[in-house]
Amino acid sequence: MKFTTGLVSALLATGAVANNVKCRDDLPTTTIAGVEVVNTQIVQDALALVEGFKELQPYLYNHVVRTWLLGAAALNNNETLKEQVDLELHAVGCLLHDLGWDQRPNSPYNSHKYRFEIDSGVGAVDFVKNHADGKNWDEVRLEKLYDGIALQTIIGMTDFKNVDSHWIVKSIGFEFPQPRSPLIPNQYYDSVQGNFTNSTLFRGTNDTFTRFAVKDPETTYNTFLAPFGENYVHGYSEKGARLFDLIQGGIEMEVGQYPDVEFEPLPPVESA
Repeated sequence: MKFTTGLVSALLATGAVANNVKCRDDLPTTTIAGVEVVNTQIVQDALALVEGFKELQPYLYNHVVRTWLLGAAALNNNETLKEQVDLELHAVGCLLHDLGWDQRPNSPYNSHKYRFEIDSGVGAVDFVKNHADGKNWDEVRLEKLYDGIALQTIIGMTDFKNVDSHWIVKSIGFEFPQPRSPLIPNQYYDSVQGNFTNSTLFRGTNDTFTRFAVKDPETTYNTFLAPFGENYVHGYSEKGARLFDLIQGGIEMEVGQYPDVEFEPLPPVESA
């Protein structure tokens, strides 16, 4: 998929995109909403892919683009860190990190079997593997891409992983929640949010998460999505499917199987 002329024209019309420049010897770059970003063909095509979300879910398109741009702005503000991060991997990971949110009928990114983070990670890896430039991505890069997407909602999980997976998740975090991060100068928050509005982000997110609980409730059990089902979906219940339920059932079975084996709990803990 090529970077469509229509998308380029639309962004140029808003003043969001500047002409190509080259600030690093190994990577072509461009400027979007005042933020310098990598501009390789695979990044252009990832941007074109998510442009398909604009009609039905404009909040999703704006969210993934802001994630990329805010992350890039933070990296641009720290030259040492920027040199350590695979900027192409970062761009593709940020742009494709929520493919599983796609609510279009027959979406290729919804397995209806796995939670959206996994579907998004698989979709991103498949995108790279099927791209003409995917030959430049070895298994290590693909694993970093998958991890940075699949682990995005498990707080702290990527803090001790590689810098590339961590910075995909870190960039997503610039969106959730406010206040603004001190790692990003205010001018870039203003320009990014001015070109890619966040005015319906939370309402769109709420609607999407509720839809998961309606359409594929099993994928929401034991995840942070369960409260959306409990609060918005009539008849939704993860009871019986929770890890808590497994442990409680195991206790009952264990006591019946070993009635003569006593268990001595540790002393009670005091709350902090």
